Amino acid sequence: MQGCIDWLLASPFPQPDDIRNELLQQRTNKTKTLVVAVLASLLIASIAAALTGAPWAYTWMLAELVLGSTRIYLMMKALAQAKADRRVAANITPIWAGLASVILISAGCYQCVGSGVLPLVLMAGIGLANLVGGIASRNAGTPRYGILLICILTLPFALATILSPIPFLFLIGLQTPVYTAGMIFLLLENHKILLDLHHSERNNRQMAHHDLLTGLPNRALNLKLFSELLAGPWPEAGSPGSKLTVFCLDLDGFKGVNDRSGHAAGDAVLVAVADRLRACVRDADFVCRVGGDEFVILLPQTDKHSALVVAKRIQDMMRKTVFLSEDGLNLNVRCSMGLATYPEDAKSSHEIIRQADEMMYMVKNSTRDNIAVAQQGILK
Repeated sequence: MQGCIDWLLASPFPQPDDIRNELLQQRTNKTKTLVVAVLASLLIASIAAALTGAPWAYTWMLAELVLGSTRIYLMMKALAQAKADRRVAANITPIWAGLASVILISAGCYQCVGSGVLPLVLMAGIGLANLVGGIASRNAGTPRYGILLICILTLPFALATILSPIPFLFLIGLQTPVYTAGMIFLLLENHKILLDLHHSERNNRQMAHHDLLTGLPNRALNLKLFSELLAGPWPEAGSPGSKLTVFCLDLDGFKGVNDRSGHAAGDAVLVAVADRLRACVRDADFVCRVGGDEFVILLPQTDKHSALVVAKRIQDMMRKTVFLSEDGLNLNVRCSMGLATYPEDAKSSHEIIRQADEMMYMVKNSTRDNIAVAQQGILK
């Protein structure tokens, strides 16, 4: 059943997870359109009860009141959960509630046509047209689900008007499928516009927060990651746990690569170094390029001892790697690293990055190709 719901809520074409969540969020954020839709369907049911006095109309009105209130409650709950989790789950309950609601409205409007009361028939048709327009807007992020809702709403009404004995009412039934097709095309067009918008925003975020050459987070995203990692409670200084360990890393001999083999070779070296640095850390860690041949590595929940293991792994990798230029020359590149741990060595993000940076330059100005640790100095 969950697989069926996932298919209904998916875009016609595969999308990245972040785009998919944003498309699902499109439904969750449309609280006002849902409230209007619930009130509109309740109004139709109430007028049907007043004009006909039939048991089915009163049953419809009561069902609309209960189901509409439930749908609004479920949406508000899903919206709160989405804000808390920063993601949207494909929750089955609101989906089934939406399907039940359109089936109820469709059945009620079918009965309106069957009542033979012309004002009620016209009101039901206008109400359905309004609801379909809302669906085309509210479900632009989930077109398959929206198309299903539109068909459930309109096609039984078309059948009822074709079978009605009211003169010329069948003309409305013949026109309804054309209207349905038009609204489906509008829904798909809205989906395309929404998809293009989200992809454009995604590309803009990627360009603003990532280095175009290596694909690594840049200085702006590095600062943002610092803020996120240091937010919330963290261990006291001197306690066994550490909130964050930071590496500042600078390539030794990189200027010579650019001078001897050109900037294209230097760019190739930077890309290769970025790939190797990613391979040396965990998925939970962050490798950032903050400029030129300088990198910053953030290791969440990592103490000094564990960080040194990673630093030596990086050092060994750089020593063993041979970079080749286009003309076949060996390009020897090593690295100098500075290491600082938060909160043991610093009390703020600016201080910890300064400590790690100072340690890195201590290595650059002396031995190079080595590691320096805050409060300990250069490793022997």
